[in-house]
Amino acid sequence: MHRNHVATASVALVLLFLALGCGEGQNPVQQYGKEVIDAKGRVERVRAQADMKALETAIQQYYVENGRFPASLTELALVQNQRIDISLYAYDPATGNIQLR
Repeated sequence: MHRNHVATASVALVLLFLALGCGEGQNPVQQYGKEVIDAKGRVERVRAQADMKALETAIQQYYVENGRFPASLTELALVQNQRIDISLYAYDPATGNIQLR
C-alpha cells in the first residue's frame, strides 16, 4: 500500500510540474513567439516603405537627368549600390509609378 501512495504521489507531482511548466505565461516561446514574428513583419513593412520612398526619389532624379523614366528599377544607381529587394515593388516604366506588391 505504501508503494501505491508513492507511485500516486509521484504521478501527481509529475503532472503538477507539467501543468505549471506548460501553463500560460510560463513558456516564453508561446508567450512571445507571435509577438516577435509580428514585430519582424512590421519592421519589414516599414523598411519596404522607406525603401520605396528612396526608390521614388531615385526614379524622379533619373527622370530629371535622362528625360525619361528608367525601363526597370535595376537601372537605378540606388538599387545597384544598396540591397533593395525590388521584387517587393510593382513598377510602371511608362509613368514612373511604384507600389508595394
